Amino acid sequence: MQLFSIIRDMTEKMVYSWPLNSGCPVECNNFACASSCPRFPSGKLRLFFDEEVQRLIDSFAYCFKVKITLFSARMEEMVVGLQNPGSAFCRLIQKKLRYRYRCCRQDKMMCERSGKKDGVIVYDCYAGLSEVVVPIKIEEKLIGYGLLGQFKTGKMISEETAKAWSKAGFPIDELNEAYEGLPLFDKPALDNMLRLFSMLISFIVTREYVRIRRPGVTEQVIHWVDEHIAEPLSLDDAASAVNYSHSTISHTIRRQLGMSFKKVCILKKIQRFESIIAANPSLSIQEAASLVGYDDPLYFSRIYKKIRLAAPSSYVISVRRQIQE
Repeated sequence: MQLFSIIRDMTEKMVYSWPLNSGCPVECNNFACASSCPRFPSGKLRLFFDEEVQRLIDSFAYCFKVKITLFSARMEEMVVGLQNPGSAFCRLIQKKLRYRYRCCRQDKMMCERSGKKDGVIVYDCYAGLSEVVVPIKIEEKLIGYGLLGQFKTGKMISEETAKAWSKAGFPIDELNEAYEGLPLFDKPALDNMLRLFSMLISFIVTREYVRIRRPGVTEQVIHWVDEHIAEPLSLDDAASAVNYSHSTISHTIRRQLGMSFKKVCILKKIQRFESIIAANPSLSIQEAASLVGYDDPLYFSRIYKKIRLAAPSSYVISVRRQIQE
């Protein structure tokens, strides 16, 4: 009950209002227009850009030693500045086995499954860790997904991962040590953590404090990037579009998201490329890359590999293989 009170007290402080006639195309003082308002990224899920909300989610992740990732309704990972970089175990296999693309693909697949089920999905990832997808709704309308992961409910690394690690010639002790450092939850502990996480999400998206508010610098820039994803994206153009100086945009984004404006643009383009391939698996890499502003497929492949640690062809193959299965 004490933790419940802490969450309630913290969230009830986060009250914002957006005055009438302040630029919204519809005169309103609630979040009724959020899903269609052109000034807000990802519809109502924009509230997770609030720094206080981010700190609240980061605190939850820190206390339970898990990673929380947010996805939009179209299953694109949201760049909202959640500070947990992920477990040492996951970073290890993503870097050395180049499995990052598999993580991204599985995350999207489980979000899709959660949406179809219209409920919580609990599953084991290919590496043997447990993860949970929680659909996020307002007024029974799906606005996104929360993924809670990188913890274990068993005591074994998946056989597939262990074999791949050994085959690559890496010392198994290194992998075992990283695995042992992961938090272990038995069923009662997992059930209670999920209950608290669901309560936390519910507080954030349904309490009275979630009101239309004037979007901040980061929100406006992210929305502009989303709307111009197929074009060359420059800081000059972003500054003109949102009416802020270069330095304000750069400093605010770096402070809130922990990365440069340029990297935000690259990440958003890669995420949109993956969404396009997932929706249209028959497209070639060149065709999909051109839809996010990369006319040179070789250059795009280099950029993609630098971020995902694998070639875009790996992602495309995994999508097509899933369809065949």
